[in-house]
Parts: sequence; structure tokens; C-alpha cells
Amino acid sequence: MAGRLFSHFKRKSKKRDVTKSSSGPVSEAESSPARSAISFIIPPTTSPETKVAINDKSEESQPAVMSESVKPNNVSDLWSQAYQELDDKAKKWIGDASKNVSSEERTQDLITLVRNREEEYKDGTLKIRIGDSEIMWRDYANSVVSWLTAIGDISISFAPAGASAAWSALKVLLKANVSQCEDLAAIFGCAEKVLRLMRHGRVYEDVYLSGGSCNGATENLKDALVDLYKGLMELLAHAFVRLFEGQGKQFLRALVAGGEGAKLISALTEQERKVSMAAQGCGAVASQEHQTLLKNLDEPLKNVENTVKKLLQKVEDGTVEQALEYISTIPIGEHQQEKREARTPRTCEWLLNHSRFIEWERSSYSSMLWLQGNVGAGKSFLTSKVIDYLSATRQQEAEYDEGFAYFYCSRSDPERRQTKYILRSYVSQLARVPNHPTMTEKNIYTIYLKARKEKRGLSTIECETALIELINFYSRTILVLDALDECEMDTRETLARVLRNLVDKGGGTVKVFIASRKEADIEEYLGLRKLVEISTADNKEDIEKYVEEEVAKVSGIWRSVSAEVKEQVKKTIGEKSDGMFRWAYLQWQELKKMRTNQRIRERLGKLPKSLTEAYEEIYSRNEEKVILQRAVKWVLCARRPLTSEELLMAIRLESSLESLTISDPIDESTLESICSHLVVVDSQLKVWKFPHASVAEYFENQHWSWINKAAEEVAILLVSCLIDCYSNWIVPGSKNEIKEFLETAPDLENHLDPRHPLQKYTRKYWLQHMKITSDQCQEVAGLSEILKRFLGAEGPQQSSSQHYQAWCRHMGIRDEVEDRPFRYYDTKPTTKSIFGICVFDLHKLLTGWWDKDIDVSQVSESGLDLLAIAAGYGHDELCSELIGHGIDIHKELDTFFGSAFMEAIVSSRIGTATLLLEKGVNPNQMRNGRFPLCLAVERAPDFVEPLLKAGADPSIACPKCAFFCSLGAAAYLNKINMAELLIKFGANVNLADEENWGSPLGTAAFAGSLECAKLLVENGADVNAHLPGRYGSVLAAGIFGLGGVGMVKYLIEEAGADPAVLSILSPPRSPYFSDDLSIKRQETAKYLIEEGYIHESVLLGIGFPKEHLPRMEK
Repeated sequence: MAGRLFSHFKRKSKKRDVTKSSSGPVSEAESSPARSAISFIIPPTTSPETKVAINDKSEESQPAVMSESVKPNNVSDLWSQAYQELDDKAKKWIGDASKNVSSEERTQDLITLVRNREEEYKDGTLKIRIGDSEIMWRDYANSVVSWLTAIGDISISFAPAGASAAWSALKVLLKANVSQCEDLAAIFGCAEKVLRLMRHGRVYEDVYLSGGSCNGATENLKDALVDLYKGLMELLAHAFVRLFEGQGKQFLRALVAGGEGAKLISALTEQERKVSMAAQGCGAVASQEHQTLLKNLDEPLKNVENTVKKLLQKVEDGTVEQALEYISTIPIGEHQQEKREARTPRTCEWLLNHSRFIEWERSSYSSMLWLQGNVGAGKSFLTSKVIDYLSATRQQEAEYDEGFAYFYCSRSDPERRQTKYILRSYVSQLARVPNHPTMTEKNIYTIYLKARKEKRGLSTIECETALIELINFYSRTILVLDALDECEMDTRETLARVLRNLVDKGGGTVKVFIASRKEADIEEYLGLRKLVEISTADNKEDIEKYVEEEVAKVSGIWRSVSAEVKEQVKKTIGEKSDGMFRWAYLQWQELKKMRTNQRIRERLGKLPKSLTEAYEEIYSRNEEKVILQRAVKWVLCARRPLTSEELLMAIRLESSLESLTISDPIDESTLESICSHLVVVDSQLKVWKFPHASVAEYFENQHWSWINKAAEEVAILLVSCLIDCYSNWIVPGSKNEIKEFLETAPDLENHLDPRHPLQKYTRKYWLQHMKITSDQCQEVAGLSEILKRFLGAEGPQQSSSQHYQAWCRHMGIRDEVEDRPFRYYDTKPTTKSIFGICVFDLHKLLTGWWDKDIDVSQVSESGLDLLAIAAGYGHDELCSELIGHGIDIHKELDTFFGSAFMEAIVSSRIGTATLLLEKGVNPNQMRNGRFPLCLAVERAPDFVEPLLKAGADPSIACPKCAFFCSLGAAAYLNKINMAELLIKFGANVNLADEENWGSPLGTAAFAGSLECAKLLVENGADVNAHLPGRYGSVLAAGIFGLGGVGMVKYLIEEAGADPAVLSILSPPRSPYFSDDLSIKRQETAKYLIEEGYIHESVLLGIGFPKEHLPRMEK
């Protein structure tokens, strides 16, 4: 193994002049190997044998850190070599820095220094925006402390041999003067990177270089370490220069998101990778102590308790589980169990031992691993092995909070090939924080509450935001995705983008494992950066193991089969499989039925050459093709996998458009026999599916003559079910009556029973089937006819059918429509189906019928016209057609929002709103006392800039809006990006608000929106203006508001608010009081009084609650 790895890393020797004078900042005493020692945190599970005594310092002076000694280093001083290779400027700065450091200071002193620096900005912003990202700058401080703690209680002179110069430079950097929070974050970010890599280098030196052995592999490692150490010193010097020049924020941008100076960061990442690869080339490690060191090296350290306190939210028992189940209900554990049970023992081991897998898993930098393989190669089995391995490793090291999530895409399940469902599953898994069962990340819990309140699932954008939050919470996160090639093209692209973004921009280490066929679009989407590729070409041995295992199982019934023939079976399948596990499986299923040598030899001589031929052989032999074809159509088109109760009834249905008939029943085992190897029952989930994606592809490619009409035929059967069910069932009048009836046991022999599982499926998914069919099929004459019959044959302007009205009434009482939430009142009056057509976007299936004799002026019972209904649901094409029919896009409606344009904005239908703008809607059109821009800030932030560019006035006042104006809305909601954009387009920062908080700054002060308040002050907002509205001044709004003492302190100490103005104010009109704010108000009052800004009588004079005054100590 070592030889093989060495040949992989061998290169032309980059000779270092080790005889070169090492004079520099490293003293002889400091570089003496005998004086070198370093301590590391050891996980509690580490065996006692690996623990060695801490340096012999007095215990009183040492922090409580479990430690591991690193034996004296007998190699030449690599740090000194690295120092000699620096350019003159960097060498001088490093040398000067080392002259000013006491040899008696300890790690704890540096930790104290970090915490003191952090305290300087304790009242500053928690987040810093860098490009498109926001970072929690205090996380960097926690990371620095974690790495310092890991390095242990070492005096400066006992830093890693020769590394004292870098150690000294690090302290100089930590003590550097800063003028803004971004500078301090840059210092901490740089320190975190340097400390982590110093620790890595020291461990590799001890493990691989301390024994005195010298060969090509160890020389490679030395060279790589010298390059790494040089890069670290260059980074320290560069960081100090950038800070001295006032360019701290630009340096921070380079650390976080690239930018000027990013070349150093990228070079360090590459140097780290080379060190890791060179270390692997040094061969296996025999010492248990060294194995533990290397294992701990790959465990990213984190101050878990501090992070938990800051980023997690404790909720009631059971609430976390309820929230995570709401986010995603996809049973990923069942999918893994199915693969695990089907996987042959002792197979797939080769992947875990592959050098590229080891590199991907063990390296400390973020990267993607792409497992590529042809159809049927067993990629999912390999993925299941990886998941088992990573899960087991994670459980063994449960003391670390690390993120791990996986997902199996599936051709047989539409949900498992859609972006939002995949990302929701990742969010749900990662939000389940190890070791903290009653806690979850704060922002994720907030997103969940918002989605639940709005009765919807998490959007793709919310999932992306949540994943970034979670990735940044964990120090290391691993994501596994199987069968990406089974997703639609747009899903592939979106997933690849999201995953690539997490790898590139995630705060912690992010590892992504993807398994799929090697397809050009996936290769393009993934990109080459940080991508490692592995082929499944090495799985021949796994196929042979599988056949051997199966042959052993049939030894009893194959007692007449000779050993020679058995060996021939193993050899033939192994050679002809061409790496296709699926093909091997199918051939074995045929062979094991045979009992004689002759039959087996004959079969081996005429094996199908490909998977397609194998499937064709199975299909052509089938004697019940009608039933098989029906099963294939339903499984192919179903919006989720069907249960046996659903599918066994579905395949019996036949529709002639005028009536629905039903054939004789068959049971589950009969259907399994008919569909053998082509459609199967999932052993875990008890639903029907294609056993492999290649089966669906076989039917689509080889049997298009009947597959191409499958979507329409299934949709017709579903509408027929609706017609017959609601023609026979009289819907009860109350919700309770419907609920009680539907919870009773169904008659499974009666397909018209509303309680039948197939009827439930129909109600939930028929609209999805309509949309997909209209999008996929060019001619749908049959579906159009039966849909007209369902809606009412006389036309949408005439009286609708009784079954349509009954269905609407049922849906109004019990919402069972999947993923197309609609408001029942939008369909009313249900006696006219035109409103339902606009709600459900059915017009494409009803060309020439839906708009015959259309009255574009008609409105629904809730006052919406047809355009407003279509706009609110985001049906752009329908909106265009309605406009073409002459509907008035400017029409003022007697509704809360007052127009189709406002309906589009409030529903965040950006495309539709943009369409209406292009058609001539006035961007400053007020409806019911509110303007589009203000509504967009609140409900559709992505539409704010298009509105402004179209001429929306950012300084116009909304007479009936709670926020008074768009800038006020941004200020109240603390939407800093929106506020910046509005100001850029000329918003008046001092616009007077007669009703509420007086001005945008007063609004920000009341709402506690500190970032917006700072922005407004920076752009000229008058902090001492006498304001109309409730409170009379910005400071008074802050005192009575939600922000507490932090806001008031900022207004007085930084913004220059004059407390004297409070003495001339009258008590506010209807001030906001809440017991929840009593503590905040006591803190505010205490600050104002103790600092001498005002007397408590002034507070009482402006209406401050007496009970909220602090109890002052005598």
C-alpha cells in the first residue's frame, strides 16, 4: 500500500538547502527538539493508553485540558527553512514581531487577549455582510479559542519547535489596533486558519518524521510542510500590512468570499491538500498513539457549548421532532435500510479503501466526491455502504457536533427527484443537532414557524438559506446524494449549484458525496474545482462475490449441478456483466430456476448482451401484457409511489370518456408475478416502484407507442373517478360530519367510496396530473372532453356541473389538494366554473372553450376579477390571454389590496407582477391607501428593484399603511438591503410620519432595527428632529420600543441624540406597553439614570411606566 501511494506522490525532488544558515528569529533554545512539547484535546472516548502527562508545570497554572504529548522532533527545523524562503519584507516583519514577545506568556493569556478584543465590540453588529454572504464574526473568536485550547497550556518558548516566530507574529496580529468590527473579524479569521494549520503540521511532523527514517515519501512531506509554513508566515505578514493600510474589510472578503488577497488563501488551501496527500504517501501508522493523533487531527474542533448557547434555541420536548417532521416527511431511513438489506455482505469495501475516497473523507478542506458509473453498476449499493460507514464513524465520535445528511433520488418517486423535497430533507436532518435533542438552530426554527403559519412547505430559497445557516453552525458537514442522474435536468442544475455553493462558501468544512452516471450536463454543473472523481469500474470483484454468495444459497436445490458448472456460472456472469450489477442480478434470477448442467450451460451460451435486451426478454415472455402495461403507466405517472390498495384498484379501471368501468380484481401476489423484475413492491415502504431507473428508461425508449399516451390516460381515469364519486356522494354540510365519515373504514371493493385510498389520491393529486399532462402532451383531446364534462358541459360562463360544485364544497371544508394551495372563496360562485379555471390554471386544456363568450368584467364573491385571481396564483400565460381579451389591468377592485397588480405583489408572484408592469401598470398606483413599493418591501423584496427602475417613488407616503412609507417598512422589518436600495434611488430619510413613529429613523428606533438605524444616520437622518407621530422624538421611540438599551445607547453615544429633548415632550399617544418588555425597559431606564442623562421624573413625564423604572440600590 505504502509503495503504491509513494509512486502516486513521487515527483522530481525539490531540493532544500538544509545546510543554509538558519539564523533568524528562532533562537537555539527555541529550536532545540528536546524542549519541544505540545498538547491536544483528546475526545473522552480515547483510551488511557494514548494519554500522556502534560508538561511539568504547576497544575495551578494550567487549564483543565486533557492532553496528548507530541514526542520531541528529531528532524531539521522546517519552520526555519520556511522562514529563510520568505521575501525580505515578510522576513523582516516576522523577525521584528518575535523580538517583542515575552517567553513567559501562556496559551491562556492569548485566550484572554482574544476575549478582551471581542469585548471591545460586544455591542456591535452580530453579523457582517461580505458580498452576498453574512458572517457571525464572533464565531471566528470562538474558533481561535478552540484551537488555542487544543494546542494547550504551552509557554511561548515551548511552542512547536521553530514555530515560535509564527507564534510571536500571531500574538502581534491579535494585539493590532483596529478601527472597526470588520478589522477584528479579519484578525480572528486569519488567526483561526493559522492555528489550525500549525496544529496539522506539528502532528504530521511527530507521526511521520520523528522516527528518523528518510525516504522519498518523507522528503515529499518535508517539502510540503515547508511550503505550508512559509504560506502561514506570508499570510500573517500580509494580514498585518492590510490592517495597517486600513484594508481589513478587503482582507476579510478574501478570507470569506475571495477578492484581493485571495491568492494567498487559495495557495494555502492547495498547500494543505498537498501536505495531506504527502502524509498519506508515508504509509500506514502502526502506533496506537499516532493513530489517535491522526484521527483527532481530522476532527474539526469547536467550542460547542459557546456555540450552542448562541445559535441554538431550546424548545419544548417533542416540538423539535414535530418541526423536523413538518419540514420533511420523506423516510430516508427506510430507503437506507432497503439498500443495506439488499447489499451483498463483504461487497463495496473497495470504495472505502480507495485512495481518493480516503483523501476526500480525511482532508480538512471542503470538497466534492463524484462516484461515476454506468447504468446498473450498483452505485446505490456503494452509496449505502458510504452512508453506513459515515453514520457508524459519527456515532463512535458522538461528542462532536457535526452535520450529516443523505438522500436517495428515485426515478419512481416524483418527490425524490424535485429540488425542494431534497433540500427540505437535508434541512430536516441537519437541524437535528447531535447531543441536543430539545434544541435546534434558531433561524431554522423561525423559518419553520413562518411556513407553518402560512400553511405551506419550505421554499427552495428558504431551504438554501437554512442550509447555509446549518453549514456555518457545524464545523464539519457531510452531505450524500445518490442517483442525481434520476432527477430532471433543471433539478440537477439547481442541486449542483446549491451543493457547489455550500462547498465554496460554507463557514465550516463541507464534504459532498454524489453518485450518478457520468453525464455531460452533470459534469458541467458540478465544475472541476474541489471535485474528486471515482469510477465504479472496480466493482468486478463485488459482482463475483454476489454470484458466489447466491450460488452458495442454492446448494440444496442445485445438488445435481456440478462444481465445474457452478464455477462457469460465476466466471461467465462476472466477465459478461461489464460492471453492471443489475444485469448480473437478472441473469442469476433466471439461472437459479434451472436444475441441470445442460440447461444452465445452454442459458450461459445465450445470455442477453445488455440491460435493454434483458428487459426485452422478460417483457416479451409476459402473457398478461395488458395488466403489466397498466401497472407500468400508473407507476410511471403517479405523483407519489402507490400503495397496493391504490394500484390494485387503479389497474382495474377503464374509461370511455362517457363512463368508467371496472374489471375483475387481482391480488398483490398475482400482480407481483405478472410484473416480475419490472414493477415491484418496496420491501420497506410497501409501495410499488420500478426496481431500477433503467426499467423506466427501457419502457420509455422501447415502447413509446403506448407510453406516450400514459399521462393523458391516467389523468382521464382520475377525472372519471372524481365525476363518479361526487355524482354518487352527497357531501355533508359540516366539517365535523365530513371528518367523521372519512375516518371510518372504507369499502375497498368500491372505487366510488370517497374513503377509498385511490379516491384520496385522486383528490390530492389530480390537478398536478392536469398540469403535467398539459405541459408534456401536445394533443389531449380526450382529457379536454372529460374535463369539460367535470366542469359543466354547457360552458364556463353557464351553470357548472353538480359534481364540480360538490368537489369545491368538499375542498372548502377539507383541504386535500397537494402543493397547489388555493382559497376556496376564490372559486365562488362555484355555479360558474370560470373562476375555478382561473384558480387552477386549466385554460390550456380547454382551448377555445374556456374563453367562449367570456365576460372579463365579472368578479368573484370576494370581489376579485379574473385577472386578479390569475395574478394572485402566478399564472402568467393566463394573465396574458386575459389581457388579450381586453380585461382592464388598471381596474380598482373592492378588495383589501384593490388590484390585480397588488394581488401579484402580496403573493410574491414576481414574474406576474413584472408582466403587468410591462403591460403598462402604473408603479405608483395607490390602492386602498397603500402603494406597490411599500407592499413589495414587506412581501416581495425581489420585486423592489424592478419597481424602482420602473419609476416607483421611494419617498411617497402610504396614508393607510402601518409603515407609512417604503423606507419605514424596511426600517421596521430591519431589511438593510432594502433600505440601502431605497436610499440609492433617492428615498427621503427624514420623511415625516404623522401617525406612527415620526420618521424612518423613529421607526427603526422603535422596532430595534439597529443596522437600519445606523444606515439612516449615516445617510443624513436627523436624530434630534422634533417628530410628529406617537413619541415626538427618535430617542423617545427607542425608549418605548422593542430594541432595549442597545438601541438607546447607540442613539445617544454614537448617533448624538440629545436626552434633553425628552424634557419638552408630551406623553405619547397610545404608547406600546407589554409585560414582555418590562425587563428591557428597566435596563434602559437604569442606563439613562445611572449615566446621568435624565432624571426618572423626566421618564415619568413622557409616560414611561412607573413599574418599569429600576429599583435603585440605596
